[in-house]
Amino acid sequence: MALITVILVTSLVAMLAVSMSFAQHVAMRRTANLLDGDRAMVLALGLEEWGRQVLIRDNKNGGVSDNLGENWAMGLPPTAVDNGMVSGSFIDLQGRINLNNLVSQDADEIAKAELMLTQLFDYCEADNGADLVQAVADWLDADLNTRPGGAEDNEYLLHDPPYLAANRPMISPSELLLVEGVTPELYLCVKDHVTALPSPTKININTADPVVISTLSPQLSIEDGEEIVRDRPDDGYKDINEFLTHPRVVAIGSAMKTDGLITTSDYFMAQERAVFGKAEIELNSLFSRKRLVEVVRRSIGTY
Repeated sequence: MALITVILVTSLVAMLAVSMSFAQHVAMRRTANLLDGDRAMVLALGLEEWGRQVLIRDNKNGGVSDNLGENWAMGLPPTAVDNGMVSGSFIDLQGRINLNNLVSQDADEIAKAELMLTQLFDYCEADNGADLVQAVADWLDADLNTRPGGAEDNEYLLHDPPYLAANRPMISPSELLLVEGVTPELYLCVKDHVTALPSPTKININTADPVVISTLSPQLSIEDGEEIVRDRPDDGYKDINEFLTHPRVVAIGSAMKTDGLITTSDYFMAQERAVFGKAEIELNSLFSRKRLVEVVRRSIGTY
């Protein structure tokens, strides 16, 4: 009996020792991960400051054009740092359709946004692009009145789980996934062509992609947009009049409204990636330079 008791006690002590050792190992690994995560975040915030300085220098140049031939568009290639790596890139968000223009105070801006988004949804083979635009507008506007073809709380309360319409401007274009009628497949098609900015914006023709260019007029096709982008000068158009001399634009004449176009931008997204040890951070920083160059929003992982 004494021998059995000794064996049992020894087994319990061994199990306790193993358990304590494992718990200590997990705690050490968790602490190391937290430290690596904090250091990666510091690196990402350092990249954010790098992005701010890039835009400050670009702003001081006083150019009449923001285009893909400038330094900000080059980004920062993957660069090794002590025990890690950093990289960064910029997106000119005024090369995209601003969803929040649908609730602008300017009726012309609303009309242009509705036209462009309808064409974008049609390009992505949505069932009814015009109705989807009204559903997005209902999501954004402050009232509870359902527009023809739109959707308000009554529709969203039928979902599982139920929720309410935001009734405010979007913070992120990913909110489209919550709008009635927007499927994941449709969102994947439109997400690189839309944005959600804190104030109404115009389209920068120097950074817009062929899909966005094609939405500027019902008479422009994707092929027209591709040709216009292909022929775009490396240093961008100096003004709208130069853009209007392109043969494809000349061919449609007054069918294109030019008051919603611009050659400069105030909103840029810096995408910073930092790796330290086993931690990785992807930080998205929305910069505004309407007055000073400043960060107005941040998000981790996705915009």
